[in-house]
Amino acid sequence: MREQFQKDLVRSGFLHRPLPLHQEGALEKELESRTVLYRKTIWNKVSSLQPHHEGEGHIRVDEIDEELVLSLTGKPITYCWPEAMSPDGDCAFYGTVHAKFQPNHENWEEFHCLTFWVKPECEGARIVNLNLGIKNEGNIKVPDEYYREGTHVVNLMNHQWNRCSWEFGSMARDVITELDFSCRLNGKDTSTGEEVCFRIKDITLETLAEPEPDKGWLCHRKGIAYSTSGYFLTGEKKAITAIKDDEFFIINDVNNEVIFEGTPDICYFQEQEYRILDFSDLSIEGNYRIQIGDTVTKAFSISEEVYEEALWKVLNFLFCERCGYPVPEKHGLCHQDVVARHGDKTISFGGGWHDAGDMSQQLIHTAEVAQALLEMANAVKERKLSGKGSVEYDQTDIDFTYLLYERLVEEALWGLEFTMKSRFGDGHRATSAGLVRWTNGMIGDEDDVEVRCHNHAFENLLCSGICVVASKLLKETDSELAWKCLEIAKEDYTFGIKRWDQVGMELPIMWEHTYSSSKSQYYALITWTSSLLYESTGIKEYGDTAVRYGNLLLHCQETEGKAAGFAGYFYRDEQKQTIVHYSHQSREYMFVQAFDQLCKSLPDHNDKPKWEKAMLLYGEYLKKLMQYASPYEMIPAGIYQEQEAQDKETFEILHLLVNHEEQKEHYINQLKQGVALGDGYYIRNFPVWFSFRGNTAIHLAMAKAAAIVGGYYKDAKLIQLAKEQLYWVSGKNPFRQSMIYGEGDRFAQQYAVMPGEMTGELPVGIQTNEDEDIPYWPHNNNATYKEVWTSSACRWLWTLASIYQGDTGKEIGNND
Repeated sequence: MREQFQKDLVRSGFLHRPLPLHQEGALEKELESRTVLYRKTIWNKVSSLQPHHEGEGHIRVDEIDEELVLSLTGKPITYCWPEAMSPDGDCAFYGTVHAKFQPNHENWEEFHCLTFWVKPECEGARIVNLNLGIKNEGNIKVPDEYYREGTHVVNLMNHQWNRCSWEFGSMARDVITELDFSCRLNGKDTSTGEEVCFRIKDITLETLAEPEPDKGWLCHRKGIAYSTSGYFLTGEKKAITAIKDDEFFIINDVNNEVIFEGTPDICYFQEQEYRILDFSDLSIEGNYRIQIGDTVTKAFSISEEVYEEALWKVLNFLFCERCGYPVPEKHGLCHQDVVARHGDKTISFGGGWHDAGDMSQQLIHTAEVAQALLEMANAVKERKLSGKGSVEYDQTDIDFTYLLYERLVEEALWGLEFTMKSRFGDGHRATSAGLVRWTNGMIGDEDDVEVRCHNHAFENLLCSGICVVASKLLKETDSELAWKCLEIAKEDYTFGIKRWDQVGMELPIMWEHTYSSSKSQYYALITWTSSLLYESTGIKEYGDTAVRYGNLLLHCQETEGKAAGFAGYFYRDEQKQTIVHYSHQSREYMFVQAFDQLCKSLPDHNDKPKWEKAMLLYGEYLKKLMQYASPYEMIPAGIYQEQEAQDKETFEILHLLVNHEEQKEHYINQLKQGVALGDGYYIRNFPVWFSFRGNTAIHLAMAKAAAIVGGYYKDAKLIQLAKEQLYWVSGKNPFRQSMIYGEGDRFAQQYAVMPGEMTGELPVGIQTNEDEDIPYWPHNNNATYKEVWTSSACRWLWTLASIYQGDTGKEIGNND
């Protein structure tokens, strides 16, 4: 761990206040130094283009020091919902102040970006940001119907001038008719004053010598794509480039000595030529740089603890997302008046973690994050602290690993407490709230938020299983809480099984993040939770249920190889008509997680070979998918079948806010952009998706599954597959960007409008454009793809924990 980062941790009170936002590796900082070929000022004293006001508040134009300054001003709270907002306050805020320019069908294609300066003067606001929008009325309309194109948010420092840039990339801009600057009125946090104001000047279009690419597999022709966090000591270590040279070097960052020389391997993918820089034989811990030709990377680490800093940073992100807690420098005690009502009982929903870049809450996300933190803590303990006693704390010898373990447990308990307190005691529980504003904390007035409540089998069974995991992992440190977790797990299991027996599969309301769950996932969940309870209690009924549903789950797995020999994947039910898919949420790991736990809980059962075979078959499926992966080794999304486009019921479950009749043709078009296997089967690198896009949780959920099977079978290839997904997140991707803000290199701003930018945040993830199956990572900072998401962090933690648990630190068998 770097000395500077150790200092940051100490100053954070070991993460009881946010880590600083270091900008040295920020993409925006790097892009400021590019050569500008041409500038065009689009608003000045002689311009015919003048702003007009819409929405709340007001705007004005002043001349200050011979410069025009545009001001947007409004009140953070208006005490009534604007007409466009939901009358019950769900996902509502207090309107928007707009200042709109209306260019006369201008062509901006020669320009690559819009730059301007903005100074927020927002009294008491710790988090400030400004929204931008453009309209294009050419052949390609902007914004698109889902507002993925044509909208952008800039995160700002209050009370100072900020230079901002919005790079257009591939976005259509041939007939521009509107440029919109706007600020949202989000209510009052503890310190918020009576007015928000944004002053804007020097609005300019720029033509760049080297615009930043945003689409394609080999879009960076001059750089090297590598894991900017570094690489594990064991396993493969590769980087990707288009630079044509006969040799590359690994340079020791301390003494500048060449420690490794290699010859690039040439490979082809989608008719493009890549150079693979393979330095897997380098097995000495240290800090290194890669050089090919005149191009040299920044330093990265090779170490078995390569993700130690990143782990602290992701933990920092979760701490900053706490709800119902005053996070220093972020917000005060929040959302105590977000309330759940059932019968004559009322529960405050202030607790756990906010879901994303807004303030919405999802019980299941909090519960899963708590589980991931506990399992990560246990993995750290088993890997690094086995046999270690208590730590003597002094100024010369701080055991950061021990502190990491303790802090992971502490943060997990925050989410576990919320999970347990969400229960009404009769099967109903508070599950979610749509929230995009600050509330005043007083229960009973007009700004309260009503929480959704359900008696739903999936939520109760999942929370039951998570409480069993907590009971097991807390037994040594808090035996009484561990006892209570197990008691709650048994109660919630009873509620869940009773509901399942009564109604079977049921859909919650659309906004619940379990909405896309399939019957096979119910089988997997019941198997996993029942196995855990049997292991913890020895009660035969739990074991019998685990076996019954585990064997039902077997009938949902493809075993015949219908799709060009592919087998091992799972269908939504025993009818085997529709394969399990995800669009931006994913619980793909649940199937092998269920069989893994079943084998461990009932190791002597006669059916164990069947369960093991199911895991082995799934592991081989993942390996076979990787034969179709790009050189960056992001795992493809999976197998699709043409007939699925006709399944209206499943389509509407998986693709929210999308009309099936209008889009089923695009479903087929998306498949045809993938790899055809014959008989109507296809492989796509990215999912078929429409309204909600972003790949982080999807490929990391598959990474967790790979690590589970890899750990069970001691299969090095599957463990490596899981590691590669972390490397993709760390910068070994076509855009050479770390997806973890403040970690590694070339990390970009993310959509974090309410909590503000946070070190360690992860986005929903890289998407595709329209029906394509190639990576698209535009500079637009908006939801959903650029939005920070605790679900992404959760699956990142799970993947790392599963790698720790499955990888012995030695080379293990390949099981070819």
